[in-house]
Amino acid sequence: MNSVLMEQGWQRLMRLLPDSCDLMLVPAMRIHFICTGNIYRSRLAEAYCASRGVPGIYVFSSGIRAGLSGDVPIAPYAAGMLNKYGLDFFAARSWQRTTAALVQTSDVLVFMELEHHRFCRDWIEPARQRVEVWGIQDVGSVDAAEIANKIEHTFRAIRQRTDILLTSLRQRTGWPPP
Repeated sequence: MNSVLMEQGWQRLMRLLPDSCDLMLVPAMRIHFICTGNIYRSRLAEAYCASRGVPGIYVFSSGIRAGLSGDVPIAPYAAGMLNKYGLDFFAARSWQRTTAALVQTSDVLVFMELEHHRFCRDWIEPARQRVEVWGIQDVGSVDAAEIANKIEHTFRAIRQRTDILLTSLRQRTGWPPP
């Protein structure tokens, strides 16, 4: 990545932080997972990625339509999956709506579907940010008997893609430093 563009990203991030924030606590890389309501896929990805404990990486998530339908803090089936895998501690407590500021201060953007990328495309800085579209669909219309299998399948895909992402970041950028 171009160092001038990285510096511009840092400057945007610094404007969003409270004046009392200690610069030593600011992470060097921000990974942002984006889906529709921020109550299922992106929250599972955020929690799993955070659980990997990679030093210097800050992980968060948002939804392009979060809160527009009176969304619950998290989908019950997502909460159940977090509990099953012991990831409750790593999950955000509530949804967050995707904004230009959140997108522009991110170093890595992971969109669950192409529609999420389209929603954010005017805010993305391709020369500075890494962008991935994972093609992981929402739970959708699933028979009640099949929902557990669908959720498990989705979370398995999220874990695999997250592990690949973190490995790739390490190989391509040398991040995190030893």
